[in-house]
Amino acid sequence: MARPRSKLDWNDLHLAVVLAETRTLSAAARKLGVNQSTASRRLAALEASVGAALFLRGAQGYIATAAGERLLTRVRELATQIEGLERSVAIAENEVRGVVRVALTEISASQLLEHTIGALAERYPELVVELVVSYGRADLSRGEADIAVRMVPPETADLSRKKLGSMQFGLYASREYLATRGAPKHRDDLRRFDVIVGCRDVASGPEARWLGDDLRGGRAAVRVSSMRVIARACAEGHGLAVLSNMTASVEEKLALVHEIPEIPVRDVWLVSHRDTSSVARVRAVSNAIYDDLRARLRRGG
Repeated sequence: MARPRSKLDWNDLHLAVVLAETRTLSAAARKLGVNQSTASRRLAALEASVGAALFLRGAQGYIATAAGERLLTRVRELATQIEGLERSVAIAENEVRGVVRVALTEISASQLLEHTIGALAERYPELVVELVVSYGRADLSRGEADIAVRMVPPETADLSRKKLGSMQFGLYASREYLATRGAPKHRDDLRRFDVIVGCRDVASGPEARWLGDDLRGGRAAVRVSSMRVIARACAEGHGLAVLSNMTASVEEKLALVHEIPEIPVRDVWLVSHRDTSSVARVRAVSNAIYDDLRARLRRGG
């Protein structure tokens, strides 16, 4: 039964290569920045790991044995491959190519699809933007996304953030609905009006909380679990809806009926991991999203 071998240490292998070049332990130690006794221990550990003498010491210094030559050939091949891998990784990190995952809501995804995603694809043909659409919060520290659009700033030091702007809330309706039914005189009295209500994933949002269970006297026309679809239903004339200006901006048919200052303004943040924010592909997508969404929020959606 063969005895178990310990794992090879790359530092020991590197010493063997340098020793073959310099022929003396003292010269090899100086080149590696270690003392001679450390170099001697590394050589002994390497020979013990491979179970063979790798060098003979003679008048001309350390000369590789046949086993040593075989080892050196393989180590040099590996070193070349590793250098090539390091170069390819460095190139990839500095080129806008590969996949960038962005965690965001339906509304932000819809807005980015209007212009920004297409512009990125045209400028960077080897870039793929993956939109992870969810109301949940993707964990960037665990690699669930590279970038996130959030309503709450991160609190951990490993994440960086940039403020995109702020959202205001209001009561909206389609222009056609208002022409037919008129507008409520007071935002707190929605009697005689149809109301589009959020449910499931959006039932606990500020829009639904403001309406309350009694819908401020209004009649539930339809219940929807998506803010994007609520905006669409409102635009199609199904009733009034409480929306942020960012959400309302995706539908041209919508008009603001009343502002709702009781709902606090919500800041919108662009978040990325500090370890990857400087990678070229992540930086390119992050900058494009920042420019698009910040401009929308500045002009009210």
